[in-house]
Amino acid sequence: MSALYTQIIVMFLLICVGAICYKRNMITEEGSAQMSSLLMTFVMPCIIIHSFSREFDPAMFGKLLESFVLSVLLLVISIVLAALVFRKDTPDYADKRMCVIFSNNGFMALPLLQVLYGDDGVFIGSINIVVTNIFIWTFGVWLLSRASGRSGGAINWQKILLNPGTIGLLIGLIIFITSFQLPAFLDNAISFLSDLNTPLAMIVLGVYLAQSNLLAILRDRSMYLVSLCRLIIVPLITILVIYWLPFDLNVSGILLVSIATPCAVASSMFAQMFGTNYHYSSQIIAFSTVLSAVTMPVILGISQLLLH
Repeated sequence: MSALYTQIIVMFLLICVGAICYKRNMITEEGSAQMSSLLMTFVMPCIIIHSFSREFDPAMFGKLLESFVLSVLLLVISIVLAALVFRKDTPDYADKRMCVIFSNNGFMALPLLQVLYGDDGVFIGSINIVVTNIFIWTFGVWLLSRASGRSGGAINWQKILLNPGTIGLLIGLIIFITSFQLPAFLDNAISFLSDLNTPLAMIVLGVYLAQSNLLAILRDRSMYLVSLCRLIIVPLITILVIYWLPFDLNVSGILLVSIATPCAVASSMFAQMFGTNYHYSSQIIAFSTVLSAVTMPVILGISQLLLH
């Protein structure tokens, strides 16, 4: 828990740096978008590949499969919860559901997993990222397309199979299963790119926060309900599920870290892409990110008491 608190403080200091840089015009909105593209296209796949560069271990492969099954189950539970809380007659219901269902398991979770669990945490947690990508490009696209009334909500298999996260996982799996050792120069380059994740991701989040009017957000009651579902109810349900089902405790703990994070930045990106209220999604992301500094330690503390 001490390591968790320390890492959260470090991450929020970096978020402050991003906010200051935006306010002082050192980083523009276009610059943050370019940094996000760098993170998604190169840094995140490199993190996954780096964590998979190890000798094949049947036990660890079994944990990957557990992570996949548990990730799918928890996302389905989140989808049901979001549908029950935010009915179709609720304003911006699709954006609210997206923010409840999908967590920031890349930008926020990976730095924490690296500190708390080392390369094993990133290794197992990467499956949750891939499963999330699949659900976003299938269920998420369908939900937003239906809400906006736009056509073009068909499943895009190319985006599912050829997005950077999935490609990184496929390369990593090949390296892991074959126990292939990367040349030193390539391994070092991948390692250096992996190290960019924490500072770049937090700075980008800081820019997003700086663009939001937090005082206006505080007056919107719906923000509290969405954040309650995302930061408290979904993680507590996750704790109950892993308490009653016979999953490996390390796998469960790693997935809980990923699920306890705030709303996914992708919720806003996809809302803009498919014509729903992406400004509202951005506000929820900002609000839930601030609240997560308090809720994540509480949730992980509860899991420590119940599961160990």
